[in-house]
Amino acid sequence: MMSRKQALDAVKVGDIIYGIAGGGQPKLLLVYEADESGFWARHMTSQSTAKFGRDGEATWTPDDGSCTIVSTAALPPEQRDVAIALDRRIRSKPEYPDTRLTEDEIHLILSHKEFFETRLLPGTEAFVERMQRLRAVEK
Repeated sequence: MMSRKQALDAVKVGDIIYGIAGGGQPKLLLVYEADESGFWARHMTSQSTAKFGRDGEATWTPDDGSCTIVSTAALPPEQRDVAIALDRRIRSKPEYPDTRLTEDEIHLILSHKEFFETRLLPGTEAFVERMQRLRAVEK
């Protein structure tokens, strides 16, 4: 098993990663720029961007919020294809009815949290558990 540092050092352009914002909100992110010091990623559905250090912590977000990368596990190829297509479509700023999600996109949105939260980076378990409790209170 890779260490958290090794996994985050291996993040590259095109990777789909999973983060959790300070308020507990899950973030499905596409890495679109990376260098030795960190990487930029955008949230697939909102298209908001954040800069991350190689420690997995957001160093910049548009609203000065926080986000922690908790999983870099590779999605299965079919889910990855759906995620990339969703990102491209949302990035093009479509008009209705092209904004409607497909069944595959709905499945991805509903299942990615469970996929990534069962494949956590070492050392993030306690943080994820706190965020899960926070989300449960909000329901």
